Amino acid sequence: VAELMDYGRELLGVDDVMDGVAEMIPEVQVEATFPDGTKLVTVHDPIV
Repeated sequence: VAELMDYGRELLGVDDVMDGVAEMIPEVQVEATFPDGTKLVTVHDPIV
């Protein structure tokens, strides 16, 4: 799960979104299915 959280920060950068959008989204939550069940993965500061 920690690896996914780190990877989530790499998907979008400030240059990929309009001005001000990065500051408007403090976190993104995704419900993901793993072999051991479903987990809620939270990515803090997803756009850097």
